[in-house]
Amino acid sequence: MNHPTSLSAQYHIAHSVWRHDYDISGSHVFHVDNSAFRPGKPDLTFHAGLDTTAPVAGVCKFRHFSSDTEIGLGDPSKPGISWERMSRESLRKVQYAFRLNCGDGRQHRFTWKKTSSLGGSHSGNLKLVDESSGNVVAVFSSGGSFSKRTGQLDVYANYGERFSIMVLISGIALREKLRRENNAAASAGASAGSAGAAGGGC
Repeated sequence: MNHPTSLSAQYHIAHSVWRHDYDISGSHVFHVDNSAFRPGKPDLTFHAGLDTTAPVAGVCKFRHFSSDTEIGLGDPSKPGISWERMSRESLRKVQYAFRLNCGDGRQHRFTWKKTSSLGGSHSGNLKLVDESSGNVVAVFSSGGSFSKRTGQLDVYANYGERFSIMVLISGIALREKLRRENNAAASAGASAGSAGAAGGGC
């Protein structure tokens, strides 16, 4: 596997002060509206600007009763949006893949995977691999448990604007999916512990 060399784009990602929205700065500025508790809306809406008044650049929807994620490149309220699917590839590992037509006219298969060798010393780092070449085309570095910053996304391939927004949406979608799964597992464990304590006794 070929490790990345030259940087194409870089994004700094932080949780906003309200809920679990995301604020993104760097090569481009985005605000991500997190709609976990608002049925009928996309789970994540990416606005190309500082807040929700900015134009919509893309959305993602977590499919219920499935590990798949539907990613829309564009504004769902306008014609021309294209939908891509990111699917889980392994039950035991963090490994999610999608296919995308790139600037060379071919459809590439990309896979997000956990990495311990890239992105610094924090756990939870992810790398995006172009399976046709074995090249690492992006790295999502964790900001750490005690950091307001969620992380940093470094993109190393220049396959055009469509590819860049797909990398950004899929990376944050995966990070948010994992965050929700971890929170749900922690809540289930706490509930089980409370039930066990309530049922205990001599």
